[in-house]
Amino acid sequence: MSIKIINKWIVLVFTIFSILTFLSLWLANYYRNEQVKILDVQLKSLMLSDQLSEGSDFLTNTVRAFSVTGDPNYDDLFAEEVNIKRSRDKAVDGLRKLGATSNELALIEKAKRNSDKLINLENEAFKAGRSGKLELASKLVYGPTYLSEKAKIMGPIHDFQKDIALRLADEVKEISWRADTSLLAAFIIVFTMVLIVFLSQVLFYGRRVVRPLVCLNEVVSDLTIEKRDSNFDIFNDSSEISTLAKSINSFHSNAIIASDFQKIKLHIAELSSELYKAKDLIELTEIVMTDISSFLGVRYGLLYIANQEQQSLELIGGYGVPIQELGKKVLFGESLVGQCALNKAPVLMSNPPKNYVRIYSSIGSALANCILIQPLILNKRLLGVIELAAFRKFDDNDQAIIAEISLALAMSIELLKPKEA
Repeated sequence: MSIKIINKWIVLVFTIFSILTFLSLWLANYYRNEQVKILDVQLKSLMLSDQLSEGSDFLTNTVRAFSVTGDPNYDDLFAEEVNIKRSRDKAVDGLRKLGATSNELALIEKAKRNSDKLINLENEAFKAGRSGKLELASKLVYGPTYLSEKAKIMGPIHDFQKDIALRLADEVKEISWRADTSLLAAFIIVFTMVLIVFLSQVLFYGRRVVRPLVCLNEVVSDLTIEKRDSNFDIFNDSSEISTLAKSINSFHSNAIIASDFQKIKLHIAELSSELYKAKDLIELTEIVMTDISSFLGVRYGLLYIANQEQQSLELIGGYGVPIQELGKKVLFGESLVGQCALNKAPVLMSNPPKNYVRIYSSIGSALANCILIQPLILNKRLLGVIELAAFRKFDDNDQAIIAEISLALAMSIELLKPKEA
């Protein structure tokens, strides 16, 4: 067979493989973007459900304030929320546009209907208050009937938040699997292309290029996503083979970065799903601290919860913390933990003072080399603080991961904390 025909076949094969590589990489990028979109929908859905809950709470607080004071300004605020601002209606409309399922929308619409039903009772309280019967108005909005109807609003909202969190977590897993599959396909295709290069070069040039191609084959054959270091130093000239080797090394590096990114996002999504299943703050603390310990190698961690007045923090639990420390309270601005709560900003200590944190085990103890104190913020409101210590330094990647985990933790704390009356 002539060289011209062989060359045409080689060009044709390379063209096909190049298209397949492009399609595989395009699909991997597409699925990564879809994963980000799903996480964004999850966050917006939880925020809108909170908006519905907060709208109902605003009406409750307004009518209760009116029943106690008789101040007509509360009457005006109530009417403004119901007829003008309509935050509850906007929340339901927003959830419809985000593509919530019929079952999820049914829960939200049920909560909205129950909220509208409660307005009738609240209007009766306003009517009684306008007539000077404040005692009757107070009985209406503080009585068991009102509390029962209020619970019928919050129950479906909490069920919706759990359902959508679980559904979107499953979708993230599926999208992540597709992205990894596409990335693996691209890697396999490139690997196959390298083998074709090896064979074609042997047929055309014989011994002149056999040794470089054999070395390239050995290096490429040893490549995996998990292998961080590869010996590409021997391909240091300006030949086509060296250029190809450098491209493979660059692709391998990018594949490792993409794989790490996908694993981190998937891990955080899985952790978020587990956090939403927690029944109380104690179980929530155990889940998040155990995860941070195993995932980031942290050997000491504390979780503080902010009180409703935003004045102090209470130590709920942690990892490696003495049991007698549980329940300890820290005022905002007191110590580094309190300063973190006051400023709502992370505190990183790469070289903490001696004996600031000592990590204990059954066979001894040692000083921590790095301390990270991270605020838990949701909708600009501080819900708590986590304090972490490790024997190694927290790099930028670690801090980004902890920030993502902190957001998921803050959402879960908001779901578990009792609502203000």
